[in-house]
Amino acid sequence: MKALLLLVIFTLLSSLGDGSVGSIISSSLFDQMLKHRNDAACPGKGFYTYTAFIAATNSFSGFGTTGDDATKKREIAAFLAQTSHETTGGWPTAPDGPYAWGYCFISERNPPKDYCVANSQWPCAAGKKYYGRGPIQISYNYNYGPAGKAIGSDLLKNPDLVATDATISFKTALWFWMTPQSPMPSCHDVITGRWTPSNADRAAGRLTGYGVTTNIINGGLECGNGSDARVADRIGFYKRYCDLLGVSYGDNLDCYNPRPFTSTAAHVDPGRQTSSQYSHSGKLGKTPCDADPCRNGRHFKHSTLSYSTQSKLKLRRDRVGKSPSRSRPICRSPTTEKQATH
Repeated sequence: MKALLLLVIFTLLSSLGDGSVGSIISSSLFDQMLKHRNDAACPGKGFYTYTAFIAATNSFSGFGTTGDDATKKREIAAFLAQTSHETTGGWPTAPDGPYAWGYCFISERNPPKDYCVANSQWPCAAGKKYYGRGPIQISYNYNYGPAGKAIGSDLLKNPDLVATDATISFKTALWFWMTPQSPMPSCHDVITGRWTPSNADRAAGRLTGYGVTTNIINGGLECGNGSDARVADRIGFYKRYCDLLGVSYGDNLDCYNPRPFTSTAAHVDPGRQTSSQYSHSGKLGKTPCDADPCRNGRHFKHSTLSYSTQSKLKLRRDRVGKSPSRSRPICRSPTTEKQATH
């Protein structure tokens, strides 16, 4: 117990140094941003702690520490906004508004299968399931494998760590955030201005700004089709967090018109229906990770939880439509370089 207390104190003190994420977002501000994450109605109550968040960010050099103060704040706001959308329990008339209910959920509810596909590099462990878990809802063995390798945990053998160890859970989301997959840049490079759009990107309307991070995460479903409530929800979280951090939003917040990266991505089997911008690299085999019919965002079933304030309310996971955007799994190439530092 004493050792754990010392670890917590060390983590908090180490975060207060100049240039760290902890010097930008305090524990009290974190609680204000994710105001209802510990509500009694949230399945994730008590899981997503500030200490775990700071410990995870300290393992990824560059996150929240790149650029000037405004850039650092925007990256933290963008990361928490995108992951809040993926884990939200909010609804339009929720107390304090829908954007105060991020980080309510931990795991995919009622997963229809084990998300195990044949892969020689990242083979499934017997009896293990790789459904969506954590802030970014990482899914499939070929994502758990490289994510685990990058953060120093064997997530193929122990995928439940993403739902039981908050630091590991945050680290998987940060791994996704920091790792590029051609032709897509990383969310980190986009939001910090380190990504320069190519001529093809410009022709497709993909310009530097928060909207490209949405395109990276779920562009195949949400981008290039005009106004979309899911995109608006992501922007709502982002604006709220930017306001709390005292930073401007930047340009190009939505992806209503820019085309998804799918249109330029390679290695997608043209004979199968895809619903997301992600695809396997050639080293992963011939089947695109998003060719699975469950990737069209209609299999993710959430229960409706009762919530009581002065009147009876409903905590609704499907706040912007019939199903959440993270009803399809995260796809990420397992060939990327290790991002974490230890």
